[in-house]
Amino acid sequence: MKATYINQHGGPEVLEYEEDFQKPKINDDEVLVKLAYTSINRIDTVIRNGYPGLTLQMPHILGGDIAGIVEKIGNKVQNFKIGQQVVAYPIILPNTLNPKFSDMEHLNDGWKYYGMHIHGSYAEYVKVPENSLISVPEGFSLESASALPVAGLTAYHALKTIGNLKSGDFVLIWGASGGFGTLAIQIAKLLGANVIATTTKDWKQSILKEIGADYVFNTNDENIVKSIYEITKIGADVVMDYVGPDTFPRSFAMVRKGGKILLCGMLTGMEVKLHIQQTYFRHISIHGIYLGTRKEFKELINLFFNGKIKPYIHTIFPLSEAVKAHKLFESGEFIGKILLKP
Repeated sequence: MKATYINQHGGPEVLEYEEDFQKPKINDDEVLVKLAYTSINRIDTVIRNGYPGLTLQMPHILGGDIAGIVEKIGNKVQNFKIGQQVVAYPIILPNTLNPKFSDMEHLNDGWKYYGMHIHGSYAEYVKVPENSLISVPEGFSLESASALPVAGLTAYHALKTIGNLKSGDFVLIWGASGGFGTLAIQIAKLLGANVIATTTKDWKQSILKEIGADYVFNTNDENIVKSIYEITKIGADVVMDYVGPDTFPRSFAMVRKGGKILLCGMLTGMEVKLHIQQTYFRHISIHGIYLGTRKEFKELINLFFNGKIKPYIHTIFPLSEAVKAHKLFESGEFIGKILLKP
């Protein structure tokens, strides 16, 4: 099958493409999905460069977003048929689930993330457990569906479940022009929030406002904290930060008393300075989050089916040009999602 993979860590140039990579063999409870599209997520580039503490078995196929057509079904599969359009939950849960995590099943130890722990979606075929699939009705775009699993689920889990955004709340989203940010803007608006977005590229500001952001600032604006207080009067209710050390001090400064900082990334490093006294004095909650549950994923996909959210697709590359796609992704000269088509 066609596949783009890595045999070593490094920059975009380590991505290799071939057309005779071994095709997956499915088990009785699995479905073989022929990929229509996948999309690039920030975690793909982090893993490509070398994820701290993670050892990969090479060659390794990246990619966590799976949307395509059912090619083959296992003997015990009951709810899907050949030719059906599907989109997949981006992790495989362990067989035994601790009841302690009943509402947060993805917190169970032993989960496997496509493109990290197992071969991912930069390929012509991927095998997926039946209970991880959602049917995509004919007429709905698999292009858009492929942009939802990782970025959309993370944004939905963060803002609705953990952030508990309410109508009238103010949410600040750092670096809002990527796949995560453009979906987070739409989800926050559905929840009735006022959205403050940032970007390092001034040309993106008008587009972010078209997507739904109420206010857009340049990430490097020295007066951004002051501006947030002028808008909100007391600070942001929720701050969504996946950047890390470069933005955390300002996230901490601009969140209101009793507010929440949601962390889901480490682009600029793994350690920050934290003022413990100010944390309890201001009653600030800091939550680390990743992905979400299957129930949340179904809710997210239903928002797509009902026309409530629409992924912003910047461009599509053939899988064979993944190197070019990664270079564009890392340049930051795009908005929304960059897709790969096998």
